[in-house]
Order: sequence, then C-alpha cells, then structure tokens
Amino acid sequence: MIDIRETNVSLTIPFSTSETATLVQEILNVDKELKGSGVSRVITANNETVHINFKGAELKKLRVAVNSILKNIVLIVKTIKQFEN
Repeated sequence: MIDIRETNVSLTIPFSTSETATLVQEILNVDKELKGSGVSRVITANNETVHINFKGAELKKLRVAVNSILKNIVLIVKTIKQFEN
C-alpha cells in the first residue's frame, strides 16, 4: 500500500492597497491549475494581502505551481506599475 500524504504550502503576499490585492487575486483566479497536475490552490484577498494556499502530494509539482504563481504575480505588478504612470 502506498502512503500518499498531501503537503500544504501557504503564501501571504502584501500589497500597497486593497484594490491592488483584489485585482491580483481576480487575475490569478482566471487560470485554474491543470486537472492532471495533482495540485489544487485557493486564492483569496483580505485587505492589502493576497493569500494563496496550495495542496498536493508531489513536492516537485508543488514547487512548479508556486514558482509559476510567483512569476505571474511579478508580471502583474510590473503591468500595474506601467499603467500607473
């Protein structure tokens, strides 16, 4: 029998305003995790912070999912800054 234990990874990312946090949350929620990835995620915004919770059995897939979401957040923040000027 194989014992598969799920691992949880939680990220809390602060932003300067609650509007920015909500915008980031809404943009990230457009793309869902792939069904075969074995990773699930929940993204919420609370005041000026975005909370992202990942759950999965394979650490490599969790690492890839976390890395991907962080790259997307960097892109979103850069895009927001471009339109602020």
